[in-house]
Amino acid sequence: MDILQISHYLDDLLDIKDIKDSPNAMNGLQVQNTGDIKKIGLAVDLCMATIEKAVAAECNMMFVHHGMLWGGVQPIRGNFYEKLSTMMRNNLGLYSAHLPLDMHPVLGNNKALADLSGLSEIEPFGEYEGQKIGFKGRLEPISTTALGAKLEASMGSSVKVIGSGEVKTLGLVSGGAADILRQASAEGLDAYLTGEGANHHFHEAVENDCVLILAGHYATETGGVKAVGKHLQEKFDIESEFIDYPTGM
Repeated sequence: MDILQISHYLDDLLDIKDIKDSPNAMNGLQVQNTGDIKKIGLAVDLCMATIEKAVAAECNMMFVHHGMLWGGVQPIRGNFYEKLSTMMRNNLGLYSAHLPLDMHPVLGNNKALADLSGLSEIEPFGEYEGQKIGFKGRLEPISTTALGAKLEASMGSSVKVIGSGEVKTLGLVSGGAADILRQASAEGLDAYLTGEGANHHFHEAVENDCVLILAGHYATETGGVKAVGKHLQEKFDIESEFIDYPTGM
């Protein structure tokens, strides 16, 4: 399969056309290449480091969560030129999926987080632009300390827990979605899990008696790209490799 065939398949699989997102997300095929796709590099972020790692791993396509066009219309010079020219010289194509990857009910970042958390009775949760991008559900009763430790062990990264007590209900949205804490509190959930937050979210969590769990923007968004890579490998026998380049954020 070439990159156009894979892109058309992914557009349908991830419902690219019907999901609202930032215009600069530019979900879908961002950089075309030529020939059959032999190996796909999977990464959270498109940056010079992940491009170089993909080239070194002999990938000729990348599938990422954060693509290369977040800066909007800009001159092709400096770092932007270096990234684009490196990809084109090495015939490295690029497909990006932001909210469509967060939201996917089977392959998404939030489904991966729900599975890691042990969430059951899962329902859509977390409204953004008129659509629910995360999940909520129930947990076997667990202390905040134990839940934090469980997530650290399964995700392999540090987890910050703001608040204490027993958690039976949990809402979650990956990445930088701490503002949705207000929705979790309004719905009476015991806790809310996301990637990162700001100073004021500490006070919101404490004052609204809703435990806030910050597991890292990067760490909460690795599950989706891995799941899509596994899916493509199983369906089309295309090799994939996860390119880990954590930001610590």
